[in-house]
Amino acid sequence: MGMVLQSIKSIFALLILIGMGFYFAGKKWFRKNGMDFLSKFTVEATLPFYMFYNIYRDLESRERLLFLITKVPYVFALILMCVCLAAVTAKVCRIREDRRDTFIVAAGFPNVVFIGFPVIQALWGEGITSVGAIYHIASTVLFWTLGISLLQRGEKNGKSASWAQNLFCPTVVGMFLGMAAVFFRIEVPDFILKPLSMISGVTSPLALVFIGSVIRNMETSSIRIGKDIVVAVLMRFIMVPATAVVFLRLLPVTQEMREVFFMLTVMPAMAQMGIMAREYDRDYEFACTVITVTTVISMVTIPVFMLLMQQFAFFA
Repeated sequence: MGMVLQSIKSIFALLILIGMGFYFAGKKWFRKNGMDFLSKFTVEATLPFYMFYNIYRDLESRERLLFLITKVPYVFALILMCVCLAAVTAKVCRIREDRRDTFIVAAGFPNVVFIGFPVIQALWGEGITSVGAIYHIASTVLFWTLGISLLQRGEKNGKSASWAQNLFCPTVVGMFLGMAAVFFRIEVPDFILKPLSMISGVTSPLALVFIGSVIRNMETSSIRIGKDIVVAVLMRFIMVPATAVVFLRLLPVTQEMREVFFMLTVMPAMAQMGIMAREYDRDYEFACTVITVTTVISMVTIPVFMLLMQQFAFFA
């Protein structure tokens, strides 16, 4: 029960930060420009340094790094299974043809960066980032290849694909540089590590403030909870978690890794998906509604999943 109580306390802390984002997003000096700035600054400025610093600090040796990398295929398989499940569900439930691909991406890819990392760090401590990074590698690669391909399929504006360029975004570059420093045993001097530590410390709070600003800037008139939204929510919080439990129990990994992978899998829909849906002229309102609704619901489901995982010893 100790872990469950810690999860509840952590969620309240996350809610406070999200609430701050919601509050300040209503100020004239913040509004949509502030939300756009937070998104860009977090993803392109603080997150790359966060990934580099935490991987460099948390991975004790080259052997530990290689051990974690061998687990990447398992996460690939897990996320692909969730995407395939979403595709089958979209067909069976007769999701509207023009939003079917958006539905698959929304239901299949979790929000690892803005919600997942703050949650696992709050629950397991800062040292868990390296395990989370393994999940992030698989999620990022699949989103910027398979996910983007789905969003581009049948898009109307004729924009050409550039997934290879998107794949090597600042976050991934920071992650790989951290891994390279560990692998080649590069000693990073303290005068560089100190500012990296400081900027890493603001990454998760900024991400949560951003989520609050997204919720505040969401036009309530565009939020229509129809059948497609309900099915997407059921996918993210019932079908995907059930599939993850069964699959993770079969993997030859530690209990801690199973639990971390599970918690990352049951996060709300990926925030970047809404931006890319607008980029490729897909059903942007549907995408943003799924992101908003699942993000709000996740504030309840995260401690619930933690409680169920502990009470029923899913991975013991």
